[in-house]
Amino acid sequence: MKWKSVLFSELANKLGDQIVAAKWKGRGYFRSYVIPANPRTNKQKAHRDVLKQLVARAKEAVLGSDDLKALWDAEALPYLISGYNLFVKWGRLSKISVPGSASAGSDITITYTSGIPIAKAGIIRYDGSTWVIVADKGELESGEDKTFVDENVPAGTYEYYLADLDILLEGDSSPQSYQAITKWSPDEANGVAKEAKCTVS
Repeated sequence: MKWKSVLFSELANKLGDQIVAAKWKGRGYFRSYVIPANPRTNKQKAHRDVLKQLVARAKEAVLGSDDLKALWDAEALPYLISGYNLFVKWGRLSKISVPGSASAGSDITITYTSGIPIAKAGIIRYDGSTWVIVADKGELESGEDKTFVDENVPAGTYEYYLADLDILLEGDSSPQSYQAITKWSPDEANGVAKEAKCTVS
């Protein structure tokens, strides 16, 4: 907040390490500066790790080229934020998980919460070289901890991503790596971001 007085033309936020200018119910006031708490609980560490992974992913998917940046910025225009921020925001509101292993030819149940608008959202899987659409636009449900089944999955190691399947460079066809937003869920028990990765053998 900004504080105006006859002694000072304008004060904003913190004054040194002693005083903070603040506002309550429209009234300005000063209070003592207190170092903010920074608890390092497993829950907090898990969510921070998810954010760290999303930032790294956004640098690749959004900032990987001028064309991708322009594409994501156009997607974010209605939200009045950058494409980079939209990518991270949707990732933070989402989560996706799968069993760590499965038998070849079996079905894999994917549990997800989509922070991506449901009309745009899909699930894609990646085997290290090829992207495949598992759930196309219109096939997912909104809400917490919904499930979708990837049927008859062949042997291999797969990563599953919630993706924005609407976003596409001219000339490309879905799925593309830059559509894939998140493969993580916060593992609050262990304080880490857990990836949706399944080894099928």
